[in-house]
Amino acid sequence: MRYLLASGLLFGLASAAAIPTNQVNDNSNGNGDGIGMTKKFNVELGPRPYYLVNDMDEGPLKTKLQSCSEGPFEVSDFVFAHRGAPLQFPEHTSESYSAARRMGAGAIECDVAFTKDKQLVCRHAQCDLHTTTDILNRTDLAAKCTTPFTPATDNGTAAEAKCCTSDITQAEFKSLCGKMDGFNPNATTVEEYLDGTPYFRTDLYSTCGTVLTHNEYIDLVNGWDLKFTPELKEPEVEMPFEGYTQEQYAQDMIDAYKAAGVDPSRVWA
Repeated sequence: MRYLLASGLLFGLASAAAIPTNQVNDNSNGNGDGIGMTKKFNVELGPRPYYLVNDMDEGPLKTKLQSCSEGPFEVSDFVFAHRGAPLQFPEHTSESYSAARRMGAGAIECDVAFTKDKQLVCRHAQCDLHTTTDILNRTDLAAKCTTPFTPATDNGTAAEAKCCTSDITQAEFKSLCGKMDGFNPNATTVEEYLDGTPYFRTDLYSTCGTVLTHNEYIDLVNGWDLKFTPELKEPEVEMPFEGYTQEQYAQDMIDAYKAAGVDPSRVWA
């Protein structure tokens, strides 16, 4: 199991050197390392891959990975940023996407969901706001959740909550802070419920992640000249939703790339 985990996580260590990209066009408007300039971009993996390699059993894979430990590392289309860099940063936030880019991702993912006013946003599931944002701590928004917070009971009933993007407007969504995905099923208070980050993630960089609309994601990734991996998430509400059909939902996602002038070859959907 440890071998398989390390193999999967460290595929990017070798593949990050596969496609040279020494110069990048940074039009990230403050979310990257500069604005509107072409310059050298250094890919940095951080210490975690080296720790995992050193902890592997001896064998050909470990030897191969150690042989490329000093790079050079480059942005690679073989490296997909699944939710960004969600083991270290709140998923589907500008901070998570920026970290993934820094670690060599050539394609950035946005799981697409829709809000109450039928606007598209980046979220792993339509109804995960209660575990990935601070919505339950927002007295102005918590009451709008499909299932408001219910504390755990002494008879073994777990704490419960369910908050969906379709419960709130895009403007309300943008006011949220992204947090590390997780919850405490034994919680008797909202604070305890939100303090449930799994052991394999860290809260070190989980301050107030900047949640993104789908259009903001397109602008961000387009400014980095990387590829897109949007995934239209299955609705968790009955469709049509207040007249919003599945067909229109899908078409809105496609139309966003057309409106931004993104070449279809850069969109891996």
